[in-house]
Amino acid sequence: MRSEEHLDKLMAIEPSPRYFIGDDPIRREGKNDEHRISKNIKTIANFVRTIVNSSRNLFTLRSKLQGPEPIHIHYEGRRLINAVSKRLREFEEYFPGNAINPYIELLRSAVRSDPSLIYADLDLKSAKGEEARRLYAKLTNLVESLRREGRAEAFKKELDARRRQCQKNQKSAEDYIDAIFKYRASKNLAIRIDLACGCETAERRGIVSTVDVEQAKEELDRFIRYVREKYPLTGWMATLEYGLMTGLHFHVLIFIDGHQQFGGAALGYLFGEHWKNKITEGRGRYYNCNAAWYRENGVGMIWHYDAAKREILMSRVVSYLTKSDFWIKFQGMKKTFFKGQMPSKAEMEEKENSMGRPRKQLNADSGLEVDLAVYGWGVIASRCRPIA
Repeated sequence: MRSEEHLDKLMAIEPSPRYFIGDDPIRREGKNDEHRISKNIKTIANFVRTIVNSSRNLFTLRSKLQGPEPIHIHYEGRRLINAVSKRLREFEEYFPGNAINPYIELLRSAVRSDPSLIYADLDLKSAKGEEARRLYAKLTNLVESLRREGRAEAFKKELDARRRQCQKNQKSAEDYIDAIFKYRASKNLAIRIDLACGCETAERRGIVSTVDVEQAKEELDRFIRYVREKYPLTGWMATLEYGLMTGLHFHVLIFIDGHQQFGGAALGYLFGEHWKNKITEGRGRYYNCNAAWYRENGVGMIWHYDAAKREILMSRVVSYLTKSDFWIKFQGMKKTFFKGQMPSKAEMEEKENSMGRPRKQLNADSGLEVDLAVYGWGVIASRCRPIA
């Protein structure tokens, strides 16, 4: 796939929703400021990209400068002023310590060279004569700067690096999950859980001490060791994020051998309680995604042959973990996407040597799960039961 095609797809997807992880492990609020502002990032980033790739005038200086509106603002110009005067400040307030999408960073950089631009919306209301000329020059220089820097090789390399990292994470996750189903368990219980490291909220921030990055990563490692020691873990992956409302937090996907364990919602609760009470000693919080209802459900029990559910798992669940850095990337740690080890060569050889019987297949016409035992020339036994 050409880089421009992949970039178009990334710019079209929604940023990962930012939910406040509260004290209720089965309820989360989507309509909060952090969630709203994260959605604005896509809108502004695509708008800046349009400016960079176009040559249209966004502002026009009228001949009679003493008139009521000496500077005519085109629609795109009005959106740019709104982004500069309002949106950038929101991004910085709610996502401190994060590198936003490269197009947002491009706009940030242009405004840093002339901070007075953040007051352009107020200045436009009163600017006349020479003052209007100076303001028009500032706004024109802003647009020219965006186009010049946005077309430069340095920016293209930065954009492509962010794009390729997302592509690399997605490919790595896909290969990892395929290996889990092929070499570790043909039936896996997928559990999604959000783990908040501290007690930050908009009201309590600054009162409760913030957990640092090293401690957060060490606690995640302890959590994974606990799951590995107590349950038949087949694989895991996680991504680290940071926001004003939730502080440092992990989005985690865990795979448990479905032949030995069931009950995703119950396990999610046990994992979350251990994180809250043991790992963080009452400081942390969690959200149990398996206890929620989804129109397209990519978690819970998944068989290797269930192509539809595995597609939802990859497109809805895994992409959340692998592509979030394209929009909002936490800068406190070089690597923010983590996963377990691929099956070893010894695991693969052992599994291949033991596969003397074909895996279960789905009889779609009858709605029955058919367990086939094949020997020599044909089927010698079958066992059917209704699918739950």
